[in-house]
Amino acid sequence: QFQSLQLEREMCLASNCTLARVNLSLRPRLEDGKASLAIKYQELQEIREACWDKQQRLEAYLENWSPQSALGQLQAKLDASEAESETQIEQFLAQDLPLGSFLESFCQSRTRSHICRTQLEKLQELLQKDQVGRDPAGPAGDPGALASPARSRLAP
Repeated sequence: QFQSLQLEREMCLASNCTLARVNLSLRPRLEDGKASLAIKYQELQEIREACWDKQQRLEAYLENWSPQSALGQLQAKLDASEAESETQIEQFLAQDLPLGSFLESFCQSRTRSHICRTQLEKLQELLQKDQVGRDPAGPAGDPGALASPARSRLAP
């Protein structure tokens, strides 16, 4: 019985020695895998940061170019144009501006005001229709009504 235990012990030692050699031979592969994993984690971190930055820029862009923002910008432009017209009238009435230059500048200013007002009204109309719920064919049954912003600029 002692000899069988001794034999079993030697077999275990031989087996452990063989397993240790196999483990040692696999160590470079393990180290390479660890290094590769660390590189992949670094790449993941860089991609995550780039994605986060792009998402922040997208959110800022969407804030700046939302329909509500465009509405505010158009309203500010309209207000400025109206104020410019009022200033021109006051200058003309105070005789600081000759008739010819007044007519030219006043007509240009009123044209800008009219275009701004029209764009503003069209955008408000589109936003109201969008809030109520869009028809699959678009506003007024026109499939391309929302596709072309030029249409709202050209419409009276």
